[in-house]
Amino acid sequence: MTISVISSKKISNFDNNPKKQKLIVVAHILIEFLMKSRNFFIILIIATMNSYSQITNSNPDLNQKTVEINSYKITSKIVKLDKVVKGIGPNGHTSMVVASRDLIGEEELKGYPKMKNLPDSLTNMKQYLFMLNSFQFFYHNYKQGIYSKDFFFKKAKGNRRKLNDTLFLSGKKVKNTISVVAGYAADSTVVYIVDSNNNNDYSDDTPILLLDNVMKEDDIVANSESVDIEYYDGETIKKDTQLVMITNGGNGKNISISFRFPQYRYGKVTFGKNDYLIVAESMSFNRSIFFVKDRPYFNILDRKFKINPSQYLEIDDNYVQYSPISQNLDKIELTISAYDQDNKIIPTTNQVGMFAPEVSGINILDNKKISLKGYRGKYVFLDFWSTSCPPCIIEFPKIKEVFDKFSEKEFAIIGVADVRGKIDLKDFLADKNVTWPNIHEENSSTIIKGYSINSWPTTYLVDPHGKIIATNLRWDDLNNKLELLKVAKKTVP
Repeated sequence: MTISVISSKKISNFDNNPKKQKLIVVAHILIEFLMKSRNFFIILIIATMNSYSQITNSNPDLNQKTVEINSYKITSKIVKLDKVVKGIGPNGHTSMVVASRDLIGEEELKGYPKMKNLPDSLTNMKQYLFMLNSFQFFYHNYKQGIYSKDFFFKKAKGNRRKLNDTLFLSGKKVKNTISVVAGYAADSTVVYIVDSNNNNDYSDDTPILLLDNVMKEDDIVANSESVDIEYYDGETIKKDTQLVMITNGGNGKNISISFRFPQYRYGKVTFGKNDYLIVAESMSFNRSIFFVKDRPYFNILDRKFKINPSQYLEIDDNYVQYSPISQNLDKIELTISAYDQDNKIIPTTNQVGMFAPEVSGINILDNKKISLKGYRGKYVFLDFWSTSCPPCIIEFPKIKEVFDKFSEKEFAIIGVADVRGKIDLKDFLADKNVTWPNIHEENSSTIIKGYSINSWPTTYLVDPHGKIIATNLRWDDLNNKLELLKVAKKTVP
């Protein structure tokens, strides 16, 4: 396969960096099992876009990288998402809440910036630190000797981060946090101050009235602050800005704030005769992108278009793997085999339309081994949940209704439990009246490789052939989906 690129701007020559060449090879080994041998020629044109109109100027400086591993070739191309838009991105209206500094442990606070000139005019004052990339934050503080190795490992495990991902982090300090202080002014209104230039000093920043329930896009953008930040692009630390809006995140007199990030970036891909958009939120914990056919505008995009790292874009029955390069997603990598047949093989990954990776382990309820493969021929609901996740536990009665309603000949459930604290999982399940199979995520016999779960609940519905047909089914969604699929019900005695 040949990948060619047309762009209005020069894309930096990432491929000539020996360190990155090594990382690309490592990443490509992960998909080695997909690759066989057939000649295939296809053209993938990467273009930048302004106001959703294509700009195409030939650029001879752009280089394509082909890696050969065990006699097969993999072609990859770095794509720039260099158009930044102020507004509501593909995830729609989303906000995030973080704990105030007074609720953070002493060890973690060692890495927090020491803020100067806190406003003495505010009462009931609360300080906040939002980490745009917490893994980078904890890593560079560990490398700088501020955090211990044990503390860093604990944070990595707690945040579901893989230690081999530190290859894509910088050991040098990266200013990737947003500091905010909020409190009551003399007139009893709640105001906040954002350290917009990230100099750890509030004296050159202005107090702003804390608003409630701002929903109009124009108002959200108008009331947002632009904050100077930094990010690691895979080679060096770069400067950038992040738009953030602070709103009231609590009730009553207790101060609580929420963070919104009304900013996204995009690029454009032309495949054959069709144009596609690659869109990324400027703030994305999972470093996800959205891949959709070109359109003049959008507000919220369906989650089925969301692609996580190492997942695949499906383009005209060809599967192209996505990998993030830079921390702010202004550079991504698309990888495809050089051989036609390989690109049409349905991958095994945790994506709708793909084959579900294997799940297996010991059922806590009866101590017998269970597996997704063993349920082949049935619809299987995979429920990744945590004992520390109230929404997961609240949904147990709904899941039980479905489990008791549909025939075990056509439907099964496998729960995968993330256990926090000193909890006996079997007793916990009995107390919650959970009667369907569950496996302990941390048991040595448990296999869940390929799911990379970092939030709960995360659910998948797998069809009788082993393909994922739906994700994140909540409340009545699972029941309704099974009804539409005409899954047989249990017979009433």
